Amino acid sequence: MLARFERWNRVAHYYFNLCSDEEEVTDLVGKACEDDVAALGAALRMAGDVIQNRLFRNTAIEDGWIEVEDEQQRTVLTLPLRAAAY
Repeated sequence: MLARFERWNRVAHYYFNLCSDEEEVTDLVGKACEDDVAALGAALRMAGDVIQNRLFRNTAIEDGWIEVEDEQQRTVLTLPLRAAAY
């Protein structure tokens, strides 16, 4: 009975790849999120961290995006980095 409950209560695992036209940094660890909306929130926080890091280093913020994938490597969403600036 407990195994059946755990299967229904399972939290999804998402991967947050940092992409640009020149390169892609693949997330090999990922993060557990309740659902796609929680993954969007995590992607927004990551985008904000990337922008903040680039501003501190006085590095240009080129167009880039975070591609969120689920456990089956399906793209769930694509978030432009500039979305975190608003």
